[in-house]
Amino acid sequence: MFSIRQILVSTLVFAAVPPAVLHAASDTVQYVGGTVKSIPVNSAGSFNFDDAKELRFHYNGVVYRLPYDQITSTDIEKADVKHVMRVIPAQSLMFTHRKRTLVINYTDSSGATGTLNFELAAYRAADAQETIAAKKTPPPAGVVEAAWWGDKIWKTPRNKAAWDAQAVLNAQAAQNAQNTAAAQPGQLTPGTK
Repeated sequence: MFSIRQILVSTLVFAAVPPAVLHAASDTVQYVGGTVKSIPVNSAGSFNFDDAKELRFHYNGVVYRLPYDQITSTDIEKADVKHVMRVIPAQSLMFTHRKRTLVINYTDSSGATGTLNFELAAYRAADAQETIAAKKTPPPAGVVEAAWWGDKIWKTPRNKAAWDAQAVLNAQAAQNAQNTAAAQPGQLTPGTK
């Protein structure tokens, strides 16, 4: 009875641990090459997009910084597939664990061009590419994009500036219409005979 229980518990532990380990491994970002020599090849780390002006790659207790305005383009390429014994492809069957290479092209302050190649999970590569594009071209000050269909219907703290600007435009248009109507001779205004 003891051996059956031990086998059952061991099986449950081994069934639960690999997905957790694989999930943690899928969140890592690995530098796989490029023109930057200060980052060792195959350094594992993570991206930090919190700063509004620069992309940060944290690895081995060091931070590599790249200003967004120096980034010229980004691209997502299929990552090199590693093989077991040079024959069997070692690619995950789960789509969320498949790797892609995020290629970041940039021009430094001296005018030299360079590239950074990072291998990460496919969905994280797409998220990183979208975040970089959004940080490169921030929306103009005071402009709120209608990201949700309800922004045109409800006034919220997030879209308050757009609603206030539209109210000012509507008031100016109404005032202009009244001034135009008053300036035209020979037309009756409401309430006159």
